[in-house]
Amino acid sequence: MKQFDPNHIPGIYNWCDKWCERCNMTSRCYLYAQEQEDRAIMESDLDEDEKMEKMREKMMETMEMLSEAAEEFDMDLDELEDEEEEEQEEAMHEHQITQIKIEIHPLSDLSEAYMDACMAWIKSKRQDPTIGPMLLGNLPEDVSDKIEVEKLEKVIKHMESIQWYQTMIPVKCKSALNYLADRSFWDDYPVEERGYNGTAKVALICIQNSINAWQGILFWSNEEEEFILPMLDKLVQIKQVLEEEFPDAYKFIRPGFDKNQ
Repeated sequence: MKQFDPNHIPGIYNWCDKWCERCNMTSRCYLYAQEQEDRAIMESDLDEDEKMEKMREKMMETMEMLSEAAEEFDMDLDELEDEEEEEQEEAMHEHQITQIKIEIHPLSDLSEAYMDACMAWIKSKRQDPTIGPMLLGNLPEDVSDKIEVEKLEKVIKHMESIQWYQTMIPVKCKSALNYLADRSFWDDYPVEERGYNGTAKVALICIQNSINAWQGILFWSNEEEEFILPMLDKLVQIKQVLEEEFPDAYKFIRPGFDKNQ
């Protein structure tokens, strides 16, 4: 049976921004390794049936590894599956109430408003002769001066950041609230290991990266100031609410990222 690679840091992929192309920890990430294996299979010269068989084998190996891990932590999977129907209904009801509370939480409203504004700006700039190509990662036409090229390449990276994090921010905010709803589960853990603090910390990192990116674009072109300043204000508001709701978020230690492992 396939074994876990001891070089992989357990759970590292739970506390990142999912931007593998910019991550220097992919060699320590089990999820990244699995995705690379899947890609290699799908891009191989095998016929479709052979590809599907390879994928099925990988899935079975993963299930076996999970089963082994469950045994190690004394988890009875059969007992979990046999949970009483009444308990399942009660849990579902509580889940629905939690989701309603999350949807009406100020963090959800603020982060979704930010995402919608980002998407609207991107849509409005697609036909712009300068910004349009840069949103796609390309330099505008007729730009050849070396200094100007270097400057625009930095701006392109800022635009990539904004587009990457625009959806990540509301997702991570809601995920942190979801973890927080099960606060009692985490009471036995130190604050630096509580899941809601970890997810909130990732959200805060995404927000700070977005603030830096918007400031970089503003420094390049103050013609966008009328739009960018309100966007920065939205991000600051989200950050403040997150810090109030999760005062210990910065204490969370993300495996592999916040200390040497």
